[in-house]
Amino acid sequence: MGARVAVALIGSSSWETSLARAGVELRAATRADLDFAAAALEASMRAFVEAAYGAWNAAEQRVLFARSFDLTSHRIVRCDDADAGVLAVESRVHCLYLARLFLLPRFQRRGIGTRIVRALLESARARPCPLELSVLRTNPAAFRFYELLGFRVVGETPTHWLLEAE
Repeated sequence: MGARVAVALIGSSSWETSLARAGVELRAATRADLDFAAAALEASMRAFVEAAYGAWNAAEQRVLFARSFDLTSHRIVRCDDADAGVLAVESRVHCLYLARLFLLPRFQRRGIGTRIVRALLESARARPCPLELSVLRTNPAAFRFYELLGFRVVGETPTHWLLEAE
């Protein structure tokens, strides 16, 4: 945890301010980040997507990802002066929704994700509203990660657990 995780704040979201205090650096995503973001998705999620849906089709995954790469909600997570992952958070009427949190494998298990989720939980509690997300059933490590941070299952689909923390 000795590495400094850098964050250039964009907007004035309270969770982004909390992240800055926690030493996590974010920057606004741009269209130029699409290749990096798609690579982060593949590096961190490919095995789980394949287990849930079958063989990874890179072209299809790229098209699906590009369609949902909304610049208003996506941030690039930075650590050690390098792009480390992708974060997407949506402020919805009834909740704060963690749409994406992908960290490249070399940046996982360093406390970065924990700091991000804790800042989001703090912000959701201040609103007050729940923080919601979904996790692939084929990714039990992610499920345990969120469970340890206080999330509980509030629904499910054939492929996902729907989680919430208040």
